[in-house]
Amino acid sequence: MRIGVVGNGNIVKRFLKDGAEVEHVETMAVCVREQSRKKGEELALAYGMKLYTDYGEFLNCEDMDTVYVGLINSQHYPYARQALRAGKHVICEKPLTVTWEEARELADLARTQGLFLWEAFKLPYGPLVPAVKKHMGRLGPVRLVQCSYCRTGKAYEEYLRGIIRPVLDPECAGGSLYDVNVYNLHFAVWLFGKPEKAEYFPASGGFNGVDTSGTVVLKYPGFQVICTAAMDCNGDNFCMVQGEKGWIKMEGPVSSASQAVLYMDGMTEVLAENPERGRLKSEIAEFARQFHAGDYKACYEMMEHSLAVMEVLDVINREKEWNKGK
Repeated sequence: MRIGVVGNGNIVKRFLKDGAEVEHVETMAVCVREQSRKKGEELALAYGMKLYTDYGEFLNCEDMDTVYVGLINSQHYPYARQALRAGKHVICEKPLTVTWEEARELADLARTQGLFLWEAFKLPYGPLVPAVKKHMGRLGPVRLVQCSYCRTGKAYEEYLRGIIRPVLDPECAGGSLYDVNVYNLHFAVWLFGKPEKAEYFPASGGFNGVDTSGTVVLKYPGFQVICTAAMDCNGDNFCMVQGEKGWIKMEGPVSSASQAVLYMDGMTEVLAENPERGRLKSEIAEFARQFHAGDYKACYEMMEHSLAVMEVLDVINREKEWNKGK
């Protein structure tokens, strides 16, 4: 699997670092904007890659078969579409696109072209979420699910000073829903499928209309899933599935939780531990396995899951006007 990466942000650096440890994965080229040439040169030198500042020329590179799109949310769709049209397999960061229609187009294009299209979310490829799904039946009927992913960072500190980064720019599909709560949505949809109803309640917004924190409520038969996320405050992050007989709790934010623990009958049982935490090695390894095995079935099944998550986001956006700054 010979990969060309697009972008030079922190997630790209993490992808390059972790991908270097995966067997049968080679990073061949990097594409950045002309104004980011210096950063691109540093990455190219560190990983022995060719450097491009023109995306069309980058896609004509015959040394690579797969494109990793690590750009701002609003650019996922156009860059992934162009790569697929150029005959390249695509790994695209989450969220796959901004709308369901865009995601559906990419999925159809990948199938028509006979190409792989992966959304780079690691939940099903690590040890914790599969363990939750495996043992959930022991809880009896599920009654309540809670997910919390709240954290501040450099982008919010700069935002308070009037500096707007893409992750907090609604024009770039930034904000807590698309950039953070999407992890919680992936968790819920992976375990329970599409909900009967989805509503979003933004808790606070910034001066540019972006949602800096908020809660999604997903309605399923007999229970609800409460997904809270924030970029303007910190908290005790976790995912918890509660049933009549007990509960399972993932310690830490869903993207980098440390372990999954079952609580039942006054006893605790560690179901799985996650030594990788926030690393991407497991998901890259699975993408490489599918690629070399020609396992389109596994890829397209996961693609349908990504479409289901995008459909939930579409429902939220149709029913609310929070995303228009109103």
